[in-house]
Amino acid sequence: MTMQLDDTHIKMLDLLRQDARLSIAALAEKLKISRSNAYQRFEAMQKAGVITGSTIAIDFNAAGVGVAALIFVSLDQNRWEEFREQLHELPELEYFAVITGKYDCMLLVRTASVAGVHKLVTSTISKWSVIKATETVFVMDEGWSRVDIEESMQNAALGALRLNSSGMTRFIRTR
Repeated sequence: MTMQLDDTHIKMLDLLRQDARLSIAALAEKLKISRSNAYQRFEAMQKAGVITGSTIAIDFNAAGVGVAALIFVSLDQNRWEEFREQLHELPELEYFAVITGKYDCMLLVRTASVAGVHKLVTSTISKWSVIKATETVFVMDEGWSRVDIEESMQNAALGALRLNSSGMTRFIRTR
C-alpha cells in the first residue's frame, strides 16, 4: 500500500535526504509547520514504510574500500532462496538487485584493492553451486544524483498517458 504524499511530505523527504540527522524541530522550522505536525507526518511516513531508516554519506576511499565493482550473475533458476541466503556471507556487498536482461542479478561490492575483488569472485562467489556465470565490471568513477520525487511522479503519470504498456524491459542503442 502506498501512502499519498503531499507537497509537505515530499519537501520533508528531500530535507531528510540532504541531512538525515535533522531534528523534528528543525524540520518544522524549515517546512514552516508546527512541531506536532512535523512529528505526525514523520511518524506516518515511518509507519507506512516510506521512511525505513536513515543513512550517512561515506567517502569509500577514505574508509579504505575505494575499489568498487559490479558483479553480474546468472543463476540456476530453481535456487533463488539459496542464493539470497549466501549473500549474507559477503561483507563486501553494498547493494543487490534482481535485474532483467542477460543476467539475473547485480551485486555492487567494495574492497580495498582489485585483488580483493578478484579473490571475492574467484574464491567465494564462483564456488557457489547456484551460480552459472558471472561478469565483473570495475567502477571507474561514481556520482550521486537524488531522485526528485515530485517530478519523477509527474513524469511517470505523463509517461503512462503517452506510452502503451509494451512490457519492454531492455533497450539497446548502438551507433
